[in-house]
Amino acid sequence: MKVQRPLRIALMDDDFHSLKWNTALCMRDPRTTVVAETESPAALLAELAREPADVVMVDPEYSSDHGELADLLEAVRAAAPEAALVCLSQYGEAELVATVLEHGGRGILLKSEIRMAIVSALATAHRMPLVVTPGLTAHLNGRSAHVIPVWKPNPGLTPQIMKSFWLRVFFGMRASLAAEELYVETATVERYVNQAYKILPDHWADDSYLADIDMNALSPEDQAFLWFTLPPR
Repeated sequence: MKVQRPLRIALMDDDFHSLKWNTALCMRDPRTTVVAETESPAALLAELAREPADVVMVDPEYSSDHGELADLLEAVRAAAPEAALVCLSQYGEAELVATVLEHGGRGILLKSEIRMAIVSALATAHRMPLVVTPGLTAHLNGRSAHVIPVWKPNPGLTPQIMKSFWLRVFFGMRASLAAEELYVETATVERYVNQAYKILPDHWADDSYLADIDMNALSPEDQAFLWFTLPPR
């Protein structure tokens, strides 16, 4: 299904911190917006009845008192038949992968591997038949899939640059507050952040995941955010 960006994402994860982190990433990224943010299957299905989604990402290892995974996947497919169904797994066991594939999943991702590249994975799952992270390829039983590399930060970012970048770009701190947090001068934080802006577009990250994004229309901060979250080449 062809849609206008940003893609509408519905999220379900009974790990509160994981849910909030992925929601923040999807809301911060110009490729996506969040239409549902829930901690249980029942809440997710209720949200999907009210709001359409282009991609639905669920935690397949949710508490067992919410029912079986196969039932949830079928319910999501019925509630959002046009949406790409993605599972974000903590463990990625073979039985889980088989269940997701059997019930029409278009993406199976390990949390420890996808990390900051979650939006790139969701956008890819929306347009491709199957997307996985490397640790799950052994469980595909011959099925072909687009494999998203394990996310890593750009190796050109020193620890000092990384700390300043996190505070300024991810947490939105003013340079003066970030400087207080890091016990450095405000000018030092600004210098480190500007260095990050120069380092990140160095072709280490795979910009093929930025299809249809006009980077020139974005602020330097937003451009840096995107470069930082992309999977490596």
